[in-house]
Amino acid sequence: MAGKPVVVIGAGPGGLVSANLLAHEGVDVVLVSDSEESFFQPGNLFIAFKGEDPREYLRPVRSLLHPRARFVKGRVARVDLGERRVELEDGRSLEYSSVVVAAGAGLDWDAVPGAREALERYGGFYSSPQDAVRLHGSLRRLGEGTFLIAVADPVYKCPPGPHKGAFLSAQLLRRLGSRARVVLALPFPHAYPSKVIADVVEERLGEAGVEVRTFFTLDSLDLGEGVARSLEGDEVRFDVVAVVPPHRGPGIQASPEEVLDDDGYFRVDKHTLQIHGYDDAYAVGDCNNAPTSKSGVTAHLAAEVAAERILGYDARFTGRTNCPIILDGEALFVISDYEHPPVPARFTRFKRLLEDAFIAAYWSSLAKPWVWRPIFTAYFQATDPAVLGERGW
Repeated sequence: MAGKPVVVIGAGPGGLVSANLLAHEGVDVVLVSDSEESFFQPGNLFIAFKGEDPREYLRPVRSLLHPRARFVKGRVARVDLGERRVELEDGRSLEYSSVVVAAGAGLDWDAVPGAREALERYGGFYSSPQDAVRLHGSLRRLGEGTFLIAVADPVYKCPPGPHKGAFLSAQLLRRLGSRARVVLALPFPHAYPSKVIADVVEERLGEAGVEVRTFFTLDSLDLGEGVARSLEGDEVRFDVVAVVPPHRGPGIQASPEEVLDDDGYFRVDKHTLQIHGYDDAYAVGDCNNAPTSKSGVTAHLAAEVAAERILGYDARFTGRTNCPIILDGEALFVISDYEHPPVPARFTRFKRLLEDAFIAAYWSSLAKPWVWRPIFTAYFQATDPAVLGERGW
């Protein structure tokens, strides 16, 4: 396929990092996205629970893309791996030498009865900036009653996201002088999927006045009665609810169909990130079925691996996570990889400063990942789970 570009699908961290690393090395790259703007998804938390301006978390894709890379606006309908072709919904097609799918995960609002109606009425912080703005307004009007954050499936992007939402919403309601309580309903036996993290987080949630309901897998919402019901048969009453709906793959068809699992995620080798059966096709970040957290950090690190492999190096993805849980002035990081479960973690002020530094560097790290890579590499080596061990961090 000499003369064909590398096609990258998606303008989030996975797509931009892989495209920019390749373009920086002189590779012909085309990045395809259905939006001309890239959005920092964790910004939804600050929009919903701090009232911040959504424009702070949006940037034009072209301003982040390497000058040598080309941008094509369009929605991808299908990837034909046999013919090495990306097909767009408008009928256009792009032939490639290699392809990197970094299209994120989809949110299935129709899987839970009442979830879409709740999103339209109250807003949410797992969807769009506009929904986050609406949720902020809903909470400002909540003088008393219950704000419920309910998770409908154990697999969702940013595992600490609901916990961050619980902490930040409790702070917002206190600041507003509201008497409303916050309830966090989770489909796990503990306050976090990992027991070692749950033991730390649950205590701090209690201190913040957040009630945690475990073994509560959201099954349906009755907005008329203000009741959430779980698969396990429990109920929680609410006045405002934010739902974390079931996640699915990005909604892109593939040929052959077997490269997609039952939920539409691309099946990949967890170390090479190559789509099963194809050494010229990669899926990174939330759109693949690798057994690691769906988060911006994992997408960034996976994009580095895909780019390195396209350049001819034997790079391998470790499944590394570095997921922050933030309080008002403190934070901890959930750190793990394929070989190590989450290490013991502690809330500290230093980690909150570090998280703020990561956020400040976010756009630059996507636009010029080769500049930031030595800094990030040093950090990830120093905090490698094998290095931290049982003492944690």
